[in-house]
Amino acid sequence: MGCTPERRALDSMRQGVNVLSPVRSQQTASWGGMAVCEWKLPWVDGFELSENDDLVIALHSEGSRKVRAACNGPWSTALSMPGLLSVVPPGRHVRYRIDGEVSFATIHVPRQVVESLALASVSHGLDFRFAFDDAFAVQCMEILRAEARQADAGNFPYVHAVTRALLLHLMRGFRRAEAPVVTASDVAEHPHTFAKLDAMLDFIDAHLDEPLKLETLAAKAGVSRSHFVRRFRRLTGLTPHRYLTQRRIERARKLLRTTQQHLVDIALEVGFGNQSHFTQVFHSITGMTPSQFRRQAEIARGVSAKAEPGDTV
Repeated sequence: MGCTPERRALDSMRQGVNVLSPVRSQQTASWGGMAVCEWKLPWVDGFELSENDDLVIALHSEGSRKVRAACNGPWSTALSMPGLLSVVPPGRHVRYRIDGEVSFATIHVPRQVVESLALASVSHGLDFRFAFDDAFAVQCMEILRAEARQADAGNFPYVHAVTRALLLHLMRGFRRAEAPVVTASDVAEHPHTFAKLDAMLDFIDAHLDEPLKLETLAAKAGVSRSHFVRRFRRLTGLTPHRYLTQRRIERARKLLRTTQQHLVDIALEVGFGNQSHFTQVFHSITGMTPSQFRRQAEIARGVSAKAEPGDTV
């Protein structure tokens, strides 16, 4: 039934560039060979993923918003940025070009596990798909990452149920997948548009602590509110609100890992009006409360963390 399970994506990724090794990796026999990994790359030009027998689902979690990919063809015109997903079916050779440091999480599902989940057609029905937005798939990824962090490697039936739901959902999405958001002719014909977009994204990143409104962003771009929303989504694959939310949560995750600021101070620093709203949004995106996320980061570094008040949903 297809290729033998000897060529694993995890091994290929480790060999792709000498600095590429997972920050965290969970791979156990109880999961049928599935692996959940978290990666943090320093500034590298890129790396390659050789052909292998895994279905790989990747979540761009933090860092550079200028990541391109090429799968048996030219470089993508679309850019991956934090919050977006990519899917690499078995047997694909993918090259990545990166501008800046980047962090991402990957789920590696062996071909035989896909078949054991009664989804034999999935590996044949999926094609390489890069830099797309899908809230349900992201939530499934976060659930699997949380299970992988458990000392007992998580609950086997639950893990496979979530994985099956994720794969079925992706199959449904692929059948409905639209054409690429940006074409090569768009870039060639409107270079100033993309330069303005980059400046707009820099502006958003520099003002995450402010109550940015669509009217403000549209006025800065010199277009109407409705035109700005349509153009932003066409160029990035995300609505302005979703992009802003994801960047705020990314900034919050960094502060939670690297500082001991109180949650209320972090909430204000990343643009939320109060800690309660911050906690609800953070939980909806990551599957954890901010305090739980901080404790996980502390445990990973071998440090004990204290619970903080007001961290419930």
